Amino acid sequence: MMEQFIQLAPTIGLLFFFTVFVGIAVWAMRPSMKAPLQALANIPLKED
Repeated sequence: MMEQFIQLAPTIGLLFFFTVFVGIAVWAMRPSMKAPLQALANIPLKED
């Protein structure tokens, strides 16, 4: 049992992090996030 888990651990980790990445990307690309992200994108262009 433990040997099978050790063999599957890299695949499980890859699937976990891929799922997290896709989830964050979908969350950030929602239409309701456009205005807040645009405001954050303009921070370096603002003059003090």
